[in-house]
Amino acid sequence: MTRYETVFVLDPSLDDKTIQKEIKKVEDLITDHKGQVLKTDKWGKKRFAYPISKKNEGYYTLILFEGDGKIPKELERVYKLNEFCLRYLTVVAQEEVEPIVSKEKEEQVKKDELGVS
Repeated sequence: MTRYETVFVLDPSLDDKTIQKEIKKVEDLITDHKGQVLKTDKWGKKRFAYPISKKNEGYYTLILFEGDGKIPKELERVYKLNEFCLRYLTVVAQEEVEPIVSKEKEEQVKKDELGVS
């Protein structure tokens, strides 16, 4: 199974109960199509860089899940039909990797923190 991330933005004028219901719909769609929800991050209301559908902010949610390639297509179909969904994006999740830091750079950072020249 492939690991995916989906982010969607809901209309900020919705009440909390409706927002939770919309998030639950997405999670249920994933599990109904034999996927597995790994993590749900509710980022809350965030301001847009530019107006979208005459709105200046939206309620952001990120869901990390595993499933087959049919799930993202079905998610896109459901997002398009949902009048409360302002924007959405589903991508294949990248594996988390540790940043590569050279030993010299690491030692320099420690010296800087201690104030040693």
